[in-house]
Amino acid sequence: MLIKLAWRNIWRNKKRSLITISAIFIAVFLCVLLRALQLGLYDNMINNVVGSYSGYIQIHSKGFWDEQIVDNSFSLDKDFLNEIENIDGVSNTLKRIQSGSLASLSDLSKFVFVTGIEPSKESSLTNWKKRLINGQLLTEESRSLNIGKGVAKYFDLKIGDTLVLLGQGYHGMQAVGAYPVSGILDLKNPTLNKISVFMTLPQAQDFLSAQNMITHLILNKQENKDEDAIALNIKNLINDEVYEVMTWREMIPELEQTIKADSAGGLIMVFILYMIVTFGIFGTVLMMTQERKYEFGVLVSIGMRKIRLIKTMIYETILLASVGAILGIALSRPVIIFLSPIKFPEEQAQMFENLGFEAVIPLMNTYDIPLTHGFIIFFISLIVCLYPLSVILKLDPIKAMKI
Repeated sequence: MLIKLAWRNIWRNKKRSLITISAIFIAVFLCVLLRALQLGLYDNMINNVVGSYSGYIQIHSKGFWDEQIVDNSFSLDKDFLNEIENIDGVSNTLKRIQSGSLASLSDLSKFVFVTGIEPSKESSLTNWKKRLINGQLLTEESRSLNIGKGVAKYFDLKIGDTLVLLGQGYHGMQAVGAYPVSGILDLKNPTLNKISVFMTLPQAQDFLSAQNMITHLILNKQENKDEDAIALNIKNLINDEVYEVMTWREMIPELEQTIKADSAGGLIMVFILYMIVTFGIFGTVLMMTQERKYEFGVLVSIGMRKIRLIKTMIYETILLASVGAILGIALSRPVIIFLSPIKFPEEQAQMFENLGFEAVIPLMNTYDIPLTHGFIIFFISLIVCLYPLSVILKLDPIKAMKI
């Protein structure tokens, strides 16, 4: 009964109510879109870095991260690997060996990172098939190279051309080899594209004279599992004087700092929008309360309890906020689905790629974003209700009817 009465009271001044509902709708709609865009961007940034370089977790020999040379590699036995793979949350592991080398062709030379990979497993991390732009991907039997498109451009390499690699191998051994190029990759990161040379793990171990040695054990996590919790379980299992365990946050702290700084800016925008909503709702409630003081005085004087009036005002405020919030939530989801993923024009796409990120932003399409903002609106409404509540509690029916 009171809810029906509250609903009728809202529409006694249709223009004011529609303006308030519209303000709430626009604020919720924009907040949901903003957060979906931000979280989608962050997720894409993390996936680009994790998927093209680091993985979620890495295990190295102690001290490798501070001095990334092949001498700081380690041998991995099957029992140790099985223990790691059986940790809750670990989906699979990838072995790599990596070392800096000098690549040369004719009178050109440049520094590159030679990385030995397991081709059959690598696709679970880096999605190789989408990265290949020319030639063929490495297989377990390959004795050739896959190179970043920046390396190919620098040397003007084509499929079948030979690239000479010269570096320092394990314990001072000289690493020298000439290998044909079988594939050119776009790693969606300009820095990696300019320095990346890939070969199979056994081939890289031979090149570096580091048989059965690796520099990285990369771990992928199962969906919805926390990498920090997995890393902690691994640390409890291994000898921390021999190995070091690092998550992507520790390996690339600047990425997390960028995300935190940008997220703070986004939250400030959301806060401003909700301040506007708060003042909009409060303004409506203030006018409704002032205009109806006489009505309240009459109702109290004929016997209506103040608590009943308070409930009516609370229902009116919540209904007003709920209509705007529901409209904002309901319309934001199809818009997110329609807009996602956002693809940028060529010039802007190039700018993104120069920063090391793919020029596509998938909007985060999860239920928790709109529900969170709907709850915030509900909470704001309850706070705003405190004003008419205090007015009604202090109401003197005789003075109210003299207005």
